[in-house]
Order: sequence, then C-alpha cells, then structure tokens
Amino acid sequence: MTKVYQLKNVPSNEVDLPVVLTIAGSDSSGGAGIEADLKTFSAFGVYGMTCITALTAQNTKGVKTFEKTSSELIKQVLNANLDDFLYNYTGTAPLKVIKTGMLTKEAIKEFSYQLPKLKEHKVKIVIDPVMVSTSGSKLIDEEGMSLCVDHLIKDVFLITPNYPEAQELYNIKEGKEYEEVQSLEDFKNLAKSLQQSLQCKNILVKGGHIPFDANNNVATSNSSKIIDVLYQSELDDWVIFESEFIDSKDNHGSGCTLASAIAANLAKGKELDDSIILSIDFIHKGMSTLQRKLGFGNGPLNHFAKPAASISSVLNGSYNEVKKLLSQHDSFYHFLTTHPSVKDNWTKYVNHPFVKAIAENTLQFDKFLYFLKQDYHYLINYAQIHGLAASTAPNYKQTHAQATIIGEIVTEIEKHKEKLMKNYNIDYVKDYEIDSGLKPGKACQDYCDYLLRIGKKENFLGIKVAVAPCLHGYAEAGTYGQSIRKDTEVLGVVTEDQAKIYQTWLDDYTSDWYTNADKEGKNALESLINDNELNIKRVDELVDMFNQVVLLEIEFWNECLNL
Repeated sequence: MTKVYQLKNVPSNEVDLPVVLTIAGSDSSGGAGIEADLKTFSAFGVYGMTCITALTAQNTKGVKTFEKTSSELIKQVLNANLDDFLYNYTGTAPLKVIKTGMLTKEAIKEFSYQLPKLKEHKVKIVIDPVMVSTSGSKLIDEEGMSLCVDHLIKDVFLITPNYPEAQELYNIKEGKEYEEVQSLEDFKNLAKSLQQSLQCKNILVKGGHIPFDANNNVATSNSSKIIDVLYQSELDDWVIFESEFIDSKDNHGSGCTLASAIAANLAKGKELDDSIILSIDFIHKGMSTLQRKLGFGNGPLNHFAKPAASISSVLNGSYNEVKKLLSQHDSFYHFLTTHPSVKDNWTKYVNHPFVKAIAENTLQFDKFLYFLKQDYHYLINYAQIHGLAASTAPNYKQTHAQATIIGEIVTEIEKHKEKLMKNYNIDYVKDYEIDSGLKPGKACQDYCDYLLRIGKKENFLGIKVAVAPCLHGYAEAGTYGQSIRKDTEVLGVVTEDQAKIYQTWLDDYTSDWYTNADKEGKNALESLINDNELNIKRVDELVDMFNQVVLLEIEFWNECLNL
C-alpha cells in the first residue's frame, strides 16, 4: 500500500533577514561560542554566519582541549562570507554586524586585514573579549589579548567585557592595575577610562561579578542588584542598566549570548541602549526558565526563551517622568498629534489633497468609487482589530465596549455593500474577480497588515492607539473639507448627483454622531493613559505606532488620488 500526502502551497510571507557574522570558537556542549551565537540569532529572527576559530572538547565542567583553525582557513572563510554577503552587493548588503568571541592569534591577524574595508561598508563590530570560560578555563593568553587590543578594538562600535576582563584589558593597555571598584561612580570611571584607553566607540562593562547594594556600593552579599554600565564616547554619556541579581551557577555562555543578542538587535536597526535592554532581559529569561539543570557543572541558558516584543515591557514604570512630559499638553491625543515626529504628518493627513478635491468637486468620481471599494476591505480589517482588542481588554466593560464597536462596524459594512449595489450596481461576490478595484490595493493591504501585526502583539492600550488616527483623523479631515466646501459653488469634474455624494460624505464625518464618537474616543484614550503606569520607552512606542498609522492613512488616500 502506498500513502500519498499532498501538501498545500505555502502562502507568500516574505521577510528581509538581516545578517550577523560571528567569529568565535565552537563549544561542543552547545552552551557557549558559535553554538550559543547561532541559537541567539535565531531567537531574535536574524540570519547567522560563522567563522570558527577553534574546535573545543568541553562540557559544563570545563574545557578539556581545543584545536585552532589555521590562518589560511580563517582567511578563506572570511573571504567567502564577506564576498557573498557584503562586498559584492551593489545595493544595501544584508550583513550588518560582526560579533567576535573566542579569538586566536590567527583569527585576530586575518580579521584585522578586513577592518578597513568593513569600516568602509559601515559594518558594526561587537567584540566580546573572551578570556576565561564560565568554568574557569583560560581561552586566550596575554599575548593574544594584546594583539586584540593593538589590532582590533580601536574604533570598533562596541566591546562588552565583564568586570575581570575590563580590569585585565586596562592592565594590558596601561601596564598597571585599575583601582578596585567600590561604588557605582568607580564603576562608571572604569568604563570611561577603559574606553579612552582602548579608543573604541562604546563600551559595556558587565557587572555580574560585582553585585551592588541599594546604595550603589559593591555588596558584601549576593542578595542585591546587578549594574551594567554603558559609556558612549561620542555622546560622553553613561547609561546604567539595573537588574535583580539571579543567584544561579547555570550561566554557561551568558557572555557569548549577551553579545550575540546585542549584535542581533543592532542588525535589526535598534538603538544601542534598546538593544542592550532586550538582550539583558533575554539572558535573565535564559537563566530562569529551565525546568531541569543541564550538565553537572555550570549549566547552559535556555536559548529558546522568547525575546521581549517591546522595550517598555521589560522596564519598570517611571510614571512621574511621563506625567511631567504629558502635563505640558491638554490631553494625550494632543501630545500625539503635536509630537515633533508626528505633527507634520498629521497635518498632511487631515488636510489631505484627496479631501480637498472632494470639497472642491475636483476629484474624478472613479477615484472616489475606488476609495469606497478599498474602504470596504479596511472596515473588515477594522472589525478584526477591535476583536483582537476585546481579547486583551483589561475588564469586562471594555470587552463589552469592543463588542459594541464591532457590531457598529459590521452594520456599516453591510450598509456599505448595500449602497454600492444599489447606487453603482457593484456586487462584491459576483464582481470580485473581474473588478480589480474590489481587491485590496497595496496601500490598503499594507495598512491592514500593519494593524493585524499590532493587534497580535500589542496590549489593549497599544491597539487603541493604533486605531485612533482613523477615528479622530476623519473628524478633523471632515471639518477641513467642510471649511473649503462652504465656498465651493462650481461642480468641477463631477455631476450634480456626484457633488451631493461628496457633500454627504463630508456631512457624515462632521455629524453629531461622529463628533460624539470622536469625543468619546479621546476621553477613552485619556482614561486608558491614566490607568496605565507608563515609562518613557512605552510612550515612544505609542508615538511611533500612531505615526506609522498616520503615514499609512496618507498612503491610502494617495493611492486613490493617484489612481
């Protein structure tokens, strides 16, 4: 008997994968090195390439032995990867970041030859100066680290030493010990002094080896907090990352994983401090989510932990700072629409030439008809988004409110269909295949796809902010159109009946029912903001979402206007 299984065609869902190259040693136990790097890249949705500097025989208890990759083979590997993913691209190349781990003298030499060309292509380099494994095995000698300092570190984007590595690097460069760190100020001074000595652009000194107490002094016990210090030379600025001390020996590969996570986030276009926040959180999840210890020594992390979807979700609230920011505005809605990154886009949206053309009767009616057809698809998506909002609502009243909104949207969809059939003899079911306007255009599809992504990953507040530009923007656009309409007496390019349709459309968005909906929506948004303890990062995310939807609204009308 023969079984036959016919698989469905895979739906097209293309992604643009940024690429990170890791130059590091292999860990046969899978917890650190190349293996940890590739797992981390995958967790963050980044494509990983490798240049293996050495093969190790090791487990969680220690490195038994290792064998270095020859200089010639490293040269060939680097050339193969860089030619294919960077140098031979005419447009934007996929390789964004190179991360290093365990480096041999051979690897340092061959990699240093590539640095001028990598700088020319603006590839960010993240160096994790690995000296000793978690189990205590030495992975590079002083001569090798001196080579790294002399030939690699200067001008690189970021280095990520832990406290003992920072002390050793300072000793190698300055020929003397750095004074023992006793306080946060000492720790900051170490980071800045080391950056100035090494001449890298940014330095993150990790504080896992020196827990701090509540007064920001080095703690005498481990029941305290961890502080990681980022010094950014171009800004002459420190960023402090505070987190709870996790009392666990199962941290094998934590340094490799942190540097790889930062590299992955940088490759995705995130800012450095945001990349570090998400990466530290990933390490903490990796150290805290394994049900059973792996190995008999320092166990590995859980590299299958899910990275946080947003920066704000892993930060404690700093609501006083947010309240101070928002107190300068009449409402959160006013804050959004007048925000420097939104203000000009908002004006382009609510004073759009599409609305102006409607008000002046200069919009060709087939373009308006195309808009109505596209709006039908958008309304279906709009109902789905409110359904997703209902599933995240903080209480049953909000769930009921969303159900009411969905009911109103469905009623509007049915009226939409009925109107198109009655007035224009358009049947969505019968005419779908023969009328291209009935299929969602690019602008409509992009808009709907974005909202669905937001609906699937955001909380109730995030979804409500994402749908706000539609509700409130049409109210302002309607008012703008009516202000022009009152001085419009000529028919332009439309018939008298079509001009009446344009007038009705403007009337709908300036009617009492829509004005009330606009007002209620703003009040509901304000109430949500007051009920949520926000931090500044979360406010930035909400502003960005709002702005993205405003841009999508502009493109929606642009497509109709330029039909």
